[in-house]
Amino acid sequence: MKNNEVLQREIQEAIKFEPMLHAAEIGVIVKEGIVTLNGTVDNLVKKTEALHAAKKIKGVAAIVDEIEVKIDSTLVFSDQDIAAKIVKKLKENLIVPQNTISLTVERGSVTAEGIVPWNFQRETALDIIRNQAGVRDVTNNIKLKRELYDQAEKEILEKALRRHWAFDMDEIDIQVAGATVQLSGTVGSIFQKEEAERIAYKTPGVIKVVNHLKVDLEQPYLC
Repeated sequence: MKNNEVLQREIQEAIKFEPMLHAAEIGVIVKEGIVTLNGTVDNLVKKTEALHAAKKIKGVAAIVDEIEVKIDSTLVFSDQDIAAKIVKKLKENLIVPQNTISLTVERGSVTAEGIVPWNFQRETALDIIRNQAGVRDVTNNIKLKRELYDQAEKEILEKALRRHWAFDMDEIDIQVAGATVQLSGTVGSIFQKEEAERIAYKTPGVIKVVNHLKVDLEQPYLC
């Protein structure tokens, strides 16, 4: 298990490696595998990138997000402007189905609701929202609904995870009940846990993923 100093240094280096981020903006505190990120950034994308960089590091058991998004006063948009710009971009996008997403905007915080058939459509919509100037935070209430409710195929998901460099399938258990997949077992990082869920959502027939994977700080990180 990495000590606090090693883990802190690796996270700081990962943050420095991200071209959008300035290391001076993000503080990193580590205690027994629990990482606290703090500081102030000028847009939500930077905050998202910092969190993503930390999740990739082996040995991170949990992340406490204390990063504040403070928009430059010269770039502040009204909630109406933010909503109008996001709605326009959603309408222009060819991936997100039309008229499926509704928004609530309050002081730069956006809540997205609706139903789409596929997870990649949901992720595309959320990326559009996160990348909109003036957005401070995003709450995702977008649900998935398949047009065809086929039985999810466990074998397809297992093969997809085996093909991925990051996973040891001896440590992961997959249970399928109708259109719901449950993942359990252990992985070596938060990144692996989230990546397994992302792959599961791409499996034909899956509309819900219950992710019970645990991050084992002693498990080797495959590379």
